[in-house]
Amino acid sequence: MILKVKLMKKNALFTQITIFFLIGLTMTALLSGTIMKRIADKNVLRERDALSSGILADVEKSMKEYQAYEWVFDYLLVHSSDGLDLEYDSSEKTDIKEAEFLRGQPGLTLTGATADQLNKLSAEEQKIFAEIIYNHWMRRLNDMKRSYAASFLYIVAVDDNYADGTFLLTASDGTRARGTGFDDAYILGKQVQVTPDQAETFRNLKVQNDRFVYSQDYADRYRYLFRINEMNVITGMTFEIASIRSDVENQLLPNVTYNTALQFLLSAFYLIYVFFFAFKPLKKIKENVQEYAETKNSEKVRAQLSEIHYKNEIGDLARGVSAMTEEIDSHLLEIQRITTEKERIGAELNIAKKIQADMLPNIFPPFPQIGEFNIYATMRPAKEVGGDFYDFFMVDKTHIALVIADVSGKGVPAALFMVIAKSAIKNRTMLGGTLGEIFRDVNNQLCANNTADFFVTVWMAIVDIETGKGISINAGHEHSVVRRADGNFELQRYQHSLPLAVMDGTKFKEREFKLNPGDRIFVYTDGVPEANNQKDELFGTDRMLFSLNQDPEAPLQDILHQLQKDIDRFAEGAEQFDDITMLIFDYLGENGEQK
Repeated sequence: MILKVKLMKKNALFTQITIFFLIGLTMTALLSGTIMKRIADKNVLRERDALSSGILADVEKSMKEYQAYEWVFDYLLVHSSDGLDLEYDSSEKTDIKEAEFLRGQPGLTLTGATADQLNKLSAEEQKIFAEIIYNHWMRRLNDMKRSYAASFLYIVAVDDNYADGTFLLTASDGTRARGTGFDDAYILGKQVQVTPDQAETFRNLKVQNDRFVYSQDYADRYRYLFRINEMNVITGMTFEIASIRSDVENQLLPNVTYNTALQFLLSAFYLIYVFFFAFKPLKKIKENVQEYAETKNSEKVRAQLSEIHYKNEIGDLARGVSAMTEEIDSHLLEIQRITTEKERIGAELNIAKKIQADMLPNIFPPFPQIGEFNIYATMRPAKEVGGDFYDFFMVDKTHIALVIADVSGKGVPAALFMVIAKSAIKNRTMLGGTLGEIFRDVNNQLCANNTADFFVTVWMAIVDIETGKGISINAGHEHSVVRRADGNFELQRYQHSLPLAVMDGTKFKEREFKLNPGDRIFVYTDGVPEANNQKDELFGTDRMLFSLNQDPEAPLQDILHQLQKDIDRFAEGAEQFDDITMLIFDYLGENGEQK
């Protein structure tokens, strides 16, 4: 038993494939039988479809070879309960009637008689004519039923609601009694209720004149003949296909057995071939792969794999594994080098991130000795370092400069340009001059040697902290937001100037404003309104204002932290696409106190 288990483990794949083949062969035998049975069923149905279509066409032709067929059907419908003297399964009396009728109507033929001619006859003569034609039709239907072994063959009249039907002619081969019972061959005038399925089929016959429907045991063909006396005349027939299907299945059994046996023989030969020419060399390749994984002795593995000389996929696999071990050795060395380099770059980026963060004012309150204002700002880069920056500094004892900017692009290049722009703005501001002159000089400086075509959107304001008067310039930046004392934060929409570093010699438009104690200014970069969620929806300025106005008098730090939380909640875990930078300034006036 132990030896058997070990052998199975050594040849596990071969055992699995053998079991797979056995299962596959069994399923193939079953499927083959099922498919052949379905094909046989479909062939029988197609045969019955074509046959029934021809039979009902012949029925229609038999009815309409009499010129007065509509007159006869109308008469039968009207007088079906008047005790007509009809013969269903013989014609002895009808033959006598026919001879006497034709002698009494010289020049009148059964097939050529017209409705006008028949309407001129007496009531008794009309009755005899209808009985004669009915017998002719019945004999024809009986012959068809016997010839084609149909289970049912009939003509029925159905009302426009397709709820009730009146049987006019029902064929018989003599095996069923004539009457009105369930198993009888119906006589003229038998009333029945139409089933919902039959009603739907009959209703569709007006669109599609001929329909073939089938169930497991019966195939039904219906044909719309004509409409008369507000009734729809339909002919139908039914075949019982169960006995035919049984004969077909009995014929299929030997073929399925023969095919299955042949498949088993071919599969056994195939498995023997596969074992010696596929599994044994595959096992050798597997053992060498395992040895390489454990020992990393690529030279020994390549020597053993070189003994497999097949010029097929297995030989290609052996040569591929041999080449792979050589490449893996090379890649391992490369991975070690890349890992070391990546760790070095990561350490440098962390240092750069810290340097950038340290460049921005990050101690709050920044001027505790000055009570005329309060200020708070945050920046969260999308990558290790970013292109956004903010700044604020005292130009002199009574004026503070507020700056927020966004350099085009992201990452290290944008961060380097950000350092240049931040330094240029602050250094030029400290030299004095109007805000327009400051922007003009900084713009010209940034345009020089700007081979990477960076640009910077900047909002900057200089505020007199004693009077609240200020001058601002918006160089292509987002709209600033202002909250007046006891009011709500609102966007300040006005025409902006071009961003810095776009074009040398650009003029920048100054805008004057006045702050009263309790007024607040909020500025931000486009990372706030353009923050997106998993559905690619933008946060937008409406959500931003809603967040700011939840508690517009809250401490500045709380306002910015709440806005950041709302952005994160909106993002639903989506990756931050752009740097998010925010600055808020609270003007308190001469009698203000730091909060």
